[in-house]
Amino acid sequence: MDKSPDSNQPDFWTVRYAAGKTPWDLGGVPSALKSFLERNSAPGQVLIPGCGSGYELQAFYTAGYDVSAIDFSPAAIEQAKRVLGPLAERVILGDFFTYNFRERLFDLIYERTFLCSMTPSRWPEYVNRMADLLSPRGRLVGVFLYAQTRSSGPPFPLTEIEAEKLFKQRFQLQRCEVMTDSLPSFRDMERWQEWLKIE
Repeated sequence: MDKSPDSNQPDFWTVRYAAGKTPWDLGGVPSALKSFLERNSAPGQVLIPGCGSGYELQAFYTAGYDVSAIDFSPAAIEQAKRVLGPLAERVILGDFFTYNFRERLFDLIYERTFLCSMTPSRWPEYVNRMADLLSPRGRLVGVFLYAQTRSSGPPFPLTEIEAEKLFKQRFQLQRCEVMTDSLPSFRDMERWQEWLKIE
């Protein structure tokens, strides 16, 4: 009996990147990230997990951040390297959950279409890994996908209740606003959020 495709595995995404079927690709940087970079003037260490095409890496770098990105799909990494050119060496081929960052901690971790790409069974692991990789008072910031009901996904959007339950042990929500420039398939579902790591 055939197994259904598993979005927790690299091949699921590699097939889509190789075929050019990437409906989640914004083709640039969300306006909410541009606003965030304008509001925050103390650059530090940034990680972008599940970076896909890597547009945001360029934005953080230009704003003065020491930024790295990681994705476990070789095809996504190749796409990111094409997009990023001279910054390509900042992109790591590896699994965010198992990659050895050694002793490195990050001041910011950026989220967009990463959490919703994985099955909800992995969400607690996601939250803990994020918190473990952040420095004290570090922040998880970015675009989170919400819906009223659970989807068979991907994408797998959060509900309000799930988000509260998921993040409350490790993070405190500091900012939340509805996105204004979402792709049509994500319209009215995306929120810019800034989560502060709880000590």
